[in-house]
Amino acid sequence: MPNELPSAESTLALLMSRRSIRRYRPDPVPEEMLEQILEAGRWAPSASNRQPWSFVVIRDPSIRREVAQNAAAVVIRWAHAAEAPLLIALCGHAGNPLYRQFLHEDIGLAGGQMMLQAKALGLGTCWLGGVDREAIAAILHLPSDIEVIGVLTVGFPAEEPPAPQRKPLAQVVHHDVYGNQTAGAAVSAGHVRGGPLSIMLRRLRLPFRT
Repeated sequence: MPNELPSAESTLALLMSRRSIRRYRPDPVPEEMLEQILEAGRWAPSASNRQPWSFVVIRDPSIRREVAQNAAAVVIRWAHAAEAPLLIALCGHAGNPLYRQFLHEDIGLAGGQMMLQAKALGLGTCWLGGVDREAIAAILHLPSDIEVIGVLTVGFPAEEPPAPQRKPLAQVVHHDVYGNQTAGAAVSAGHVRGGPLSIMLRRLRLPFRT
């Protein structure tokens, strides 16, 4: 069936098989694959459905080299930024101060979905967060109200990294309040933080849907 959804097991398997790829083959990314990756980002959730993203697809060799020169943190430059045949700058419209606080979450959700779609297509990606955002914004001629949040390297993998270690669920999951790691255990009545004023303000907040 064309509209059949993947099983829960296959979705989890895809999530667990994704890797950060830092070595790429020189083969170009086919246009139809790129379109699917961009569509995955376009359908990400965002605060109030504002969809604050812009995706700058970088294939031109000279522009890729410039961006790669500025894909750096302190004295370390990420070599795979120059090797990947395709870069996607994940940018966010930051003009509205009310929604600016959600900008990184919104772009992060879009980028995560793009990375998973790339994996499903047999491509590799790596999120570059340690970059010179102002320099890359200038290279890409971004307007002043649009920020670079991250850069994705995209291409066919030239490596198969092993599965990284993950902390066990028992170590990272808490129930109802932090520190309660036993499901169903009673929670003390004094767990609500803040003084009387902060508690009252929380109770006065009106429910809102968009």
